[in-house]
Amino acid sequence: MAITSYNEGEHKFWKVYVHYRSSTVKTKRFQKTIFKLKSEKEALKEEKKLIKELTRKVQIFDGLGLPWNTIVSLWWQEVQAGYLGNVSIRSAEGYLSIINKWTQDWNEIPASEISRADARKLLIELEKANLSKAYQKKVKNIINKVYEWGIEFGYIKDVKVSPMKGLFISKGEQRPPEILGLEEIKRFLTAAKAVGHHWYPIWTFAILTGMRSGELHALSWDQIDLEKDVILVDRSYESNSRTTGSTKGRYWRTIPINASLRQLIIELKTINESCEGYVLPRSNDWDCGDQARPLRNFLKSINMKSVKFHALRACFATQMLANGVAAPVVMKIGGWKKSSTMDIYLRLAGVDTKGATDCLEFVPSSITFGDNVVSINKSGGNHE
Repeated sequence: MAITSYNEGEHKFWKVYVHYRSSTVKTKRFQKTIFKLKSEKEALKEEKKLIKELTRKVQIFDGLGLPWNTIVSLWWQEVQAGYLGNVSIRSAEGYLSIINKWTQDWNEIPASEISRADARKLLIELEKANLSKAYQKKVKNIINKVYEWGIEFGYIKDVKVSPMKGLFISKGEQRPPEILGLEEIKRFLTAAKAVGHHWYPIWTFAILTGMRSGELHALSWDQIDLEKDVILVDRSYESNSRTTGSTKGRYWRTIPINASLRQLIIELKTINESCEGYVLPRSNDWDCGDQARPLRNFLKSINMKSVKFHALRACFATQMLANGVAAPVVMKIGGWKKSSTMDIYLRLAGVDTKGATDCLEFVPSSITFGDNVVSINKSGGNHE
């Protein structure tokens, strides 16, 4: 590595030369020279850049110490090629966005040198940003996934676990999810139907079936069997790519059609024959994945609390449970895999504790006071 000056005619210039050898193949050398730099200060600046650039090239060539941003880039290539199984492009894009946002300081560090101290520092930053515990855990889990992928495929050497592995994030305060109760559901749907809201059939369908937004968007007439009164759910719409693929759980299920839903389906069949084979009305906001805003705006307009579109799915679950449908049946119909999610809905519905306090009959139904009872509020007398 050297910085030297030279003259060309009447002008003085500086040049920078940097070279590195591979640690695994001694004959392999990486070198670069930059000419015609106008000052020594500029030459020093360019030297730092070259050192950084060539160091990274050596690391990549040797297969040792790949920097974190290279690991992330290689992981992303695998995702795009479809080699990572159940990870959807939409989910992966979300993961990539989170990684790029929160691990910028790691980018040029060899992944194998990212320490638990670096990981703890990141968790402290997340805490200072007042992010929810759930989000903090999500960041941690995503980093673990990418890091462990790098170890598995040999891109991260001499390390067995992610630096985030085992770091504790407290649960924090657990708050009940915001959903609509029975009377609120009735008021909401009655108001939407009264004004002929474009989203009314979609919202109603969501509450009566528990289907996800993407599943509702992709719902076509060939999935509905009015003879058997069932809906086949085997596909879902992806707003990022504007394509239709498998459901989130990657398996099909059936949903029974009740009288209310049947009537809605018949009405939709009459008026929506021109929806290109789809059951529910199309809209630009829904095509773009913006199903939350219309719901929030409408609820606000009728002075009701705001909830997410996904909360309509929770309304379906809690009402089913509250009316005595067994949790495994609700899970099967709604396509839930985790019983932990159903436990939350059970608590919201109050089913698992209903009637548990009926045995506590301690309060007498009536009290009769005899003539010898003296009022403690009576004035006079001696008091000690």
